[in-house]
Amino acid sequence: MRPLISIVVPVYNMEKYLHKCVYSLLNQSYNQLEIILVNDGSTDHSAKICDEFAEKDSRIKVVHRTNGGLSEARNSGLSIFKGEYVTFVDSDDYVRADYIQTLLDLVLNHNVKIAVSQFQYVSNEHIEKDDNDNEKDFFLPTLEALENMFYQDYFDHNATAKLFHRSLFDSLKFPVDLLYEDMFTTYKILLSSDSGVAVSNKKTYYYLIRTDSIEGAPFSAKKMNSMRFIVDDFENTKKQYPVLAKGINCRLLSFIFHLLVETKVKSSEEKELFLLAQKYRKEVLVDNKARKKARLAAFVSYFGTDVLRFFYRFGKSRV
Repeated sequence: MRPLISIVVPVYNMEKYLHKCVYSLLNQSYNQLEIILVNDGSTDHSAKICDEFAEKDSRIKVVHRTNGGLSEARNSGLSIFKGEYVTFVDSDDYVRADYIQTLLDLVLNHNVKIAVSQFQYVSNEHIEKDDNDNEKDFFLPTLEALENMFYQDYFDHNATAKLFHRSLFDSLKFPVDLLYEDMFTTYKILLSSDSGVAVSNKKTYYYLIRTDSIEGAPFSAKKMNSMRFIVDDFENTKKQYPVLAKGINCRLLSFIFHLLVETKVKSSEEKELFLLAQKYRKEVLVDNKARKKARLAAFVSYFGTDVLRFFYRFGKSRV
């Protein structure tokens, strides 16, 4: 018997993108699906679009709630989903027709509770060239998978483009009132599973880069407070799992630099972030497993924040 797969889609004012997202889910080659659209207090026509989709396809369920943010929307979906496995898709993104089948084949073929596929980044309808001609998949033991994630090698901390067994959410939810919630949550999901992770290099998830997203939004006190919370959380994890310390240092430094270049020049936030970066940069600089860009950024930071900003402005990529 084919397992039911639940797809949780948080929706907030996404009328411009929602049709493309949902149609990509309805047109999956694997059709044993439960699609949960969580309307998080949208003020545009998103709620109406969700209801119209539900009227046309019985696989779609709609949850209407007052606005609470991405974490609360995902948690609402997790509170009602029925599938043996669950995946998360953001409502401004869309997926390839074999997205679900690829992930399900991974968990079944490798007997794991977590499967990962790759992002294809999309910007203004431009799709980055996919140079990966040889599709393959492989298995990573749990700690190796975590190290891989912290180094941002085969995959990153995003909750999307992954399939999870339902048991992994028995006692774990997404944190409320915290930005970058995936950084806080996804590695904990991996830690809760002792079966390892199956990874495919197929780019089955189309990630839309938007200037008005959380990452593209202006720097804020909430971003700063979220950063402090995540740094404290990662530091505690390093104490519990010393073997992951170098990878965590690398991920934190990339995260800190990413935020630092969003701050105002000479601001107190810039100074705080730069002082924090100094804590990690030397170890990352000499870490052969760290990404070349991370090591280069660590080196550049020794010349000060102005040079670091210049480096990120002209060498910008996703962190």
